[in-house]
Amino acid sequence: MIQIDKGIAVPDYSIRGRTPIYPWADMGVGDSFFVSNGRVAAFRSTCRGACVRHKPKKFICRAVEGGVRVWRIA
Repeated sequence: MIQIDKGIAVPDYSIRGRTPIYPWADMGVGDSFFVSNGRVAAFRSTCRGACVRHKPKKFICRAVEGGVRVWRIA
């Protein structure tokens, strides 16, 4: 039989999930970050997903020496 508990508060929504790996939410227009040893082909999907989750912000990624650099462009 499953026990029923009373008086347990619902956790705050902001503490759910995991800590973000990349600073998408903290970036201003013109800011960028570098991902060492990253492949631009693999990182494009991550960048597109960030554009969807953080609308109306827009990001672009480019291959640079040693990895991938991501810029916020809007």
